[in-house]
Amino acid sequence: MRHASCMMHNKWKKNPFCQCMMKRIFYFLLTIMLCVACSDDEQFTTSSSDLLTLPDDTLKMDTVFSGRSSATYTFWVHNRNSKALRIQNVRLRDANKGFRINVDGEYLNPTISGVEVLGGDSLLVFVELTAPEAGQLEPIPVDEELHFTLESGAEQLVKLRAWTWDAERWVDKTVSADETVATDKPILVTGTLVIEEGATLRLEGTTLYFHDDASLVVRGTLEAEGVTLRGDRLDDMFSYLPYDHISGQWQGITVEEKGQLKMTECDLHGAFLGIMAAEGAGVMLTGTVVHNNAGDGINANGAELILDHCLLSNAEGSLLTVQNCSVTLTQCTLAQYYPFALRDTALHLGEGTTYTIDKLLIAGYEEELISIHESVEPVKEEAYHQAKKEDFVLIDEDNLIYDFHLKPDTESAGFGCYE
Repeated sequence: MRHASCMMHNKWKKNPFCQCMMKRIFYFLLTIMLCVACSDDEQFTTSSSDLLTLPDDTLKMDTVFSGRSSATYTFWVHNRNSKALRIQNVRLRDANKGFRINVDGEYLNPTISGVEVLGGDSLLVFVELTAPEAGQLEPIPVDEELHFTLESGAEQLVKLRAWTWDAERWVDKTVSADETVATDKPILVTGTLVIEEGATLRLEGTTLYFHDDASLVVRGTLEAEGVTLRGDRLDDMFSYLPYDHISGQWQGITVEEKGQLKMTECDLHGAFLGIMAAEGAGVMLTGTVVHNNAGDGINANGAELILDHCLLSNAEGSLLTVQNCSVTLTQCTLAQYYPFALRDTALHLGEGTTYTIDKLLIAGYEEELISIHESVEPVKEEAYHQAKKEDFVLIDEDNLIYDFHLKPDTESAGFGCYE
């Protein structure tokens, strides 16, 4: 009778699964042994002439609101020598400016030490910033240095530069009594800004930066003059493309029943849906831009809209879509050159709508730029003019930069907001 151990050995030999597992274990152990051997054989240099290769230029970061975390920036640290280097420590010149540094997976707290870089290898460094209040109206630079001290005693550094900007913060702010805000300081809006019924918020010459989930709800009255409403991302999606040129950065304005929205010489852009007006609401815009929105530019049902010398441009939905509304468009420009996805018409006049249109300039990629419900009287041709792309000063589809002023001596002269 065979010994039990021999029988077990034969079973392992005959079982393909067992053989495969044994091979994997063998190769795994062999790999570990080889790595250990290589590590033991690695030669470290302490020559002061053997240095790291660091970025030549200053790592430049974008502007960030004080107290808010920046985007994450990265750069590589290379050891182009044949021998390995030991970094004795990595530290910041000043550890109180709000920079957070991660080197090869380890955060500075406040330093790290004993980092090894094999010959021909590299490390990835991550940089973030949450800057303290600066006490200034304008953005100010925040300069820092990241120091690498080698085992040889040699010291190298990378310069870091960002800008910090103090802002007034509105977090789920509710306006329940008349209030006037006129400030050069940016206003950072998080959550929902609500103007209650019976209250009036007057905004003069300021900029509201809305976080990605932030919105403005008007139940009372909003009066804005010379105001910009936009997203709060101050950095770039790509080196050539600021987030401010991307739609859907915040939620937009909702004008509820009985709410009144009055905007003069304002700029609303980069929202999901620019303005939504409910039944009984009133929207009066003069010299105002509603640009680059991921839904409709303006969507209204049962509201009264009066737009005078306004620019509505670039929306994934319609620039203006209305139903059961009273609409007046005087010397307005509707330019539908939205660059992403399938765009809707420039103007949609839905069922139950009455309108007055005078010297409207309309343009876009599509041939049919006006959609009218069969129950609505067609727009008379003399009330509007369809422009060509070449009529405008600039339509840069690569960098998403637009200037819808008219070039001199075009057939579109006399129509639109920039006559």
